[in-house]
Amino acid sequence: MSQEYVKNKSVEALDASGGNKQEAAQLLRVWSESDAVLKTALVSPFLSNICGLAIQSATTETTASNATKQSGRNSLLSAIASSETLTMSSTRQPQSPPPRSSARHQKAIALLAAAFSKK
Repeated sequence: MSQEYVKNKSVEALDASGGNKQEAAQLLRVWSESDAVLKTALVSPFLSNICGLAIQSATTETTASNATKQSGRNSLLSAIASSETLTMSSTRQPQSPPPRSSARHQKAIALLAAAFSKK
């Protein structure tokens, strides 16, 4: 009965929105705020997955937050103490120029430039 009710309300929402699926979905959501039977019927097929996700989220956040705090401290200290860390007073060596292009590449670029300069 409840899934039939959801189907009927869905059809009613589609009719009210003129066939626009996005507006019909929003309308159905608004209706579910004031209609407990509709809300229950919409949510019931997914309730066990939602509960499982909540439990999984709670357990991973607790475990991950403890591990992240400890690893965050270690990584911050190692980043500060690293010899490769740049500072405001770092003096880097200037980069070397890019490698020279081949004669074939230079010829191709010259031909391209000549082709465009003729126009």
